[in-house]
Amino acid sequence: MIRSMMCLLAAIAMMAATPVIAGDCGNACGGAACGSACGSCEGGCSAGEACYRTAECTVMVPQRVTEQRTVTRTAYRQEQRERTYTVYKQVPRTETKTRIVTYYDHEPRTREETYTTCKRVWDDRQRTYTVSVPAYEERQGTRTVCRPVWEDRTQEYTVMVPYTETRTGTRTVWDTVNEQRQRTYTVHVPYQEERTGQRTVCKQVAEDVEQPYTVMVPYQEERTAYRTVWDTVEETCHRTVCRDNGHWVTQKIADPCNPCCVRCCRKWCPEIVTEEVPYTVCKRVCRQEPYTYTVTLCKPETRTRTVTCYKTVSEQVPYTYAVTLCRPEERTCNYTVCKRVPRQVECNYNVTLCKPEIRTRTFKVCKLVPEQQTYTYRVCVPRTEERVCNYRVCKLVPEQHTRTVNYAVCVAKTREEAYDVTVYDCVPEERTQTYAVCVAYPVEEQVSYTTCKLLPQTVTRKIPICGGCCGGCGSCCH
Repeated sequence: MIRSMMCLLAAIAMMAATPVIAGDCGNACGGAACGSACGSCEGGCSAGEACYRTAECTVMVPQRVTEQRTVTRTAYRQEQRERTYTVYKQVPRTETKTRIVTYYDHEPRTREETYTTCKRVWDDRQRTYTVSVPAYEERQGTRTVCRPVWEDRTQEYTVMVPYTETRTGTRTVWDTVNEQRQRTYTVHVPYQEERTGQRTVCKQVAEDVEQPYTVMVPYQEERTAYRTVWDTVEETCHRTVCRDNGHWVTQKIADPCNPCCVRCCRKWCPEIVTEEVPYTVCKRVCRQEPYTYTVTLCKPETRTRTVTCYKTVSEQVPYTYAVTLCRPEERTCNYTVCKRVPRQVECNYNVTLCKPEIRTRTFKVCKLVPEQQTYTYRVCVPRTEERVCNYRVCKLVPEQHTRTVNYAVCVAKTREEAYDVTVYDCVPEERTQTYAVCVAYPVEEQVSYTTCKLLPQTVTRKIPICGGCCGGCGSCCH
């Protein structure tokens, strides 16, 4: 469309600049008599009027022409090709190897040992401590509270309202065409085979063995230490309190939604005043107090006990196991190949445009009105109080006991044994496979297209011969 408009504008410019006219009208008064020139006017002319005659002119007119041109496109064809690849097979074989096995032989033993148990004895005690008990008092104060007051205001604003316009265009749609093909492939089909072998089975044999061991025997010891005790002491302190004695100020500012308008807003001007206020705090003072405590310690002691040990005895047992092998098998499968074929389809699409529209909205403006309010608050005034608590102290009293312990000693031994290992060797095998390849090749075809050209056209025009006849056909004006 843009190309056609450019061709039309070029043709109009050529017509206005250099028109080509068939036949020269010439100068009527230069080469012939004025009477003969005026006598050639069509329909005659009166005094003071111009004389014309008819002539054929050739002009270039733009027209849309359909032409053919040759276009080269890429086409595809299927070709069958062969390739050779290598497949490796796993061939099993059995090898005999020797290994050294370590096993343990348990020797039973018995020993007498003495151990100590601790018996708990509780002792009731009493102590006095000081606590700080909180007491609350209610007090009254005055504070300034700002109450919001809402005011309705109206404002005009411009919004862009969208609307939808339908247009027509052309797009390329690709259709999918399916094609069935066949190929051959090789699979390995597993099968099982039973075989017979021997394995070593170990049995456990119990045996009593004496074993020495070490135990920690507890004993008690009294020690003296110092601990920190905290006492509560009241102390009067002063702190600085900040109070706001500000006031409200009315200011005129520009409206951010409409810069041409000015609105009044109230602004709080703060005035911070500081003052000293006394208050009572409870301060904790620490002191060191000596006390005696009992510590339970342990000392090592060697004893003997009898432990039951288990000795491992091995023997050969025949068993049957299954081996999974594979054999090759050729199969055939069908698969589908998809091709893409283009075609032109006309479609309608929607375009969203916007147009401005003036609307009015109402919004609320919040004003804060200060007012005095009385409130009640609680103050914590702590006081000290002495209390008594009872607690129990546990003492451990040792007791001696004797027992017989059986234990076993493990002795490491080694032996040499033979075992079978299955080893797989990789054997290469050459195979041939046929596959399809899509080969591209160029194809020339004729395509119709529309263009704009300037074509000659003959038109009839009236051409003036001279400026006009002054006194009729007898004389010329110039």
